[in-house]
Amino acid sequence: MATPDYPYLYRGSSGDAARLHEEELWEKSFRENVCCARAIEKEVRQRADPNDPSFLPDDCIAPVLEQYGFKRVSYVLAHTVKENDGIGALRHLVSDEAREWAARQNVIPDSDYGRYYEIDAAIVDVNRLVRQVQEAYQALGLFDREHCALGMYDENVEGKVLVMKLDTLLEKFWSPENQLWLANGGFGCDPKASGRAIHATCLGDGESVYWNREDFCGVLNEQYLPEWALEKLESLRTPTQEQTAAPVMGGMKMG
Repeated sequence: MATPDYPYLYRGSSGDAARLHEEELWEKSFRENVCCARAIEKEVRQRADPNDPSFLPDDCIAPVLEQYGFKRVSYVLAHTVKENDGIGALRHLVSDEAREWAARQNVIPDSDYGRYYEIDAAIVDVNRLVRQVQEAYQALGLFDREHCALGMYDENVEGKVLVMKLDTLLEKFWSPENQLWLANGGFGCDPKASGRAIHATCLGDGESVYWNREDFCGVLNEQYLPEWALEKLESLRTPTQEQTAAPVMGGMKMG
């Protein structure tokens, strides 16, 4: 039985949800946000040293990341940073690192309900938690736009290694092996074509599927191509009879 993914994170306010008739989606996500914030507070309370305000274990956020995932933990943390950064008396306590990180997160203000998933902890601890999330994320070794030599609309990408967007993948599939795909063909390879479909092969497990052009963020810069991917790429470019089997539809895409 496949491991279920984390509950859907609704990136919008209660007002957005009402306008789009997505109240149920929003409510479920809101409740998860609140539970996530309380779980973070619990870890901080239990693991901080009351005799040493400067101490917080380096893995304090780890159990919450495991339970709620990077997307939700980042959303709740970034929301908390932005709320504190908006208060004049507290702004100077927010670290530049936390402020810059929070600005990169896609967090939609919700003036009616956002306060319920703001983390009740010292700002200095929130700063530390942000750093822990960043370090845990970096340890995954994932790819993003900064690793790309070309965007998806710069030139024809057929025969090139593409980087899949993390938002395309369910979070349980977040790994470098699931992000690198060899573009075999399809109208979506040509940015001038009206078609969007790209037939591609995963360099991690060899699965061949169809994706849309917008599911990828660009062409991987060759300097970032891992050794394991290079070996797989060489084998794919000399296909066997088994590798020419008919492709199937993608199974890792977020619904």
